[in-house]
Amino acid sequence: MLFAILILFVLPIVNTSEIRSTTFRPIFKIFLWILIGDFIFLGWVGQKPVRDTFILVGQIATAYYFLFFTVLVPIIGIIEKKLIRYSAHSLNLINFLK
Repeated sequence: MLFAILILFVLPIVNTSEIRSTTFRPIFKIFLWILIGDFIFLGWVGQKPVRDTFILVGQIATAYYFLFFTVLVPIIGIIEKKLIRYSAHSLNLINFLK
């Protein structure tokens, strides 16, 4: 439980995106909504009795929670950074050709 809270403090360090707002980050927005659903799902699984099914599903949901902050946030930031630079480059090329 302690690491679930401490990993939130790592988020400003692992965020590699040039844009901080999620308004202009459509790929990140999709994974953020999945994380919100995962968070609600983890709360629901935590209320269930201890059975093999709920333990397995809870472990998978917990793995996504930590995977989001440690792997997906940096990768999505790198992908979106390249998409922004590609879009800016192609826009400059179109304006050059006019």
